[in-house]
Amino acid sequence: MKKIKFVNKKVWEAIKKGIWQSKGLFLGLTLILICETLVSLWLPQILSLFIDNLDRKGKKWLVLCALGYCMTVILKGAVGIMNKYLSEKTGWKLCDLLRVDLFRRIFSFDVQHHKTVKEGYFLERIEGDINLLLGFFSTMLIDMAGSLLMVIGVLTAFFLRFLSLGFFLLALVVVILGMFIRSQESIARIWRQVRDAETDVLGEFSQDIAAYRDIQGTGKEKYVQEKLESEFLILAKLYEKASFWGNIPSTVFYSLLNIAEGVVLILGVYFLQRSEFTLGSIYLILSYIGLLNTPFAMLKSEFAEMPRVIAALGRITEIYEEKTETENPGKLEHVNDCSVVFDHVSFGYVPENIVLDDVSFSAKTGEHILIEGRTGSGKSTVLQLLAGFYKPSCGEILIGGNPVDAYTRNAFRNFLYYILQTNPILEDTIKNNVTRYNDRFTDTQVNEALAAVRMEGWLEQQESTH
Repeated sequence: MKKIKFVNKKVWEAIKKGIWQSKGLFLGLTLILICETLVSLWLPQILSLFIDNLDRKGKKWLVLCALGYCMTVILKGAVGIMNKYLSEKTGWKLCDLLRVDLFRRIFSFDVQHHKTVKEGYFLERIEGDINLLLGFFSTMLIDMAGSLLMVIGVLTAFFLRFLSLGFFLLALVVVILGMFIRSQESIARIWRQVRDAETDVLGEFSQDIAAYRDIQGTGKEKYVQEKLESEFLILAKLYEKASFWGNIPSTVFYSLLNIAEGVVLILGVYFLQRSEFTLGSIYLILSYIGLLNTPFAMLKSEFAEMPRVIAALGRITEIYEEKTETENPGKLEHVNDCSVVFDHVSFGYVPENIVLDDVSFSAKTGEHILIEGRTGSGKSTVLQLLAGFYKPSCGEILIGGNPVDAYTRNAFRNFLYYILQTNPILEDTIKNNVTRYNDRFTDTQVNEALAAVRMEGWLEQQESTH
């Protein structure tokens, strides 16, 4: 069976970079978690002393003990609020940094790669997986760290006060955690199937919404509806399967803990009857078992979600392993001769669907040519090949006597422009929309360009209203 990919070096580097940039938050969280654990362990100690000394100390001491308990409870609440605030802030900051890094990487993919996936595929994939990691870093990781600290604290307290019970609980913890670790990879594989299916279905859904006019125009509404309904039903069944198998380890995990609680209670009563434990000691045992129950219950819930996080990390790892476009050293920075030659060029976005078949033509510097044809005949494809977005499957394209890939991207930005039939308007300045972020153009040139297309009046109106 194929082994699921977890994380590679590049993913770890991105996560470590985010952690380093958020090191202050992580340090604060660490201190808060330690403080919260110590406070939780100290509360039962106060009441245990209170119970054991009811007949030995005066009322003043008992009042001080009660006040100390109340102040400790207030401190625990304040620490809990701070924990929640810092964990949410840390999770958001870390995931936002990772999200930006992923988008930067996707923008460096070969355009051909983007053409082969459905519209919205990468957006859904990144947002879906990052949202799972957001829950992990802002809640799951903090809860698990806090729970493990509490388990360690309780075990330490048992070893210091009740050695035999400490060994028993330690053995139980090792068994439970071992079961969890051994089960995660197989369950993560199932959740990976769910996330892959979810990405495909939602990508199909987004694509159908974008093409709703064509669907209405061709009368395909019923076909599309039935197809989506079928795909969502398959996705629901995958969810059911993953949820069922994902809950089995955590259920066994919790059942073992309940058995352990009963055993510890019986042993405590036994030692009480032999006068080896006091009533305060019995209360302390029950309180610590209760403290142990809370983090284990939390770990049970988080362990059930962990395979989904592992699956998300595996999918993010694949994005980092995708081949990206790189600028090779030695490329030409300027295009001096703007002549264009297509020499027996053939190309198809999908190999079996040829758009251009053995096309040859040339255009000299300053020459005006017209390319006409029906929709889908390859007019835009010629421009995209000329811009280096795609590479021809056969033949050669020359600019100034050099192959297209002999030039840097910057050379193209200073040489080649074309206006799409649906040109996007960016939420930015008018200058950046006109120049497309090419800073070699001055404000005067931008105004002249707008005047050339009769938009100077509109520009004046926009300036007067802002």
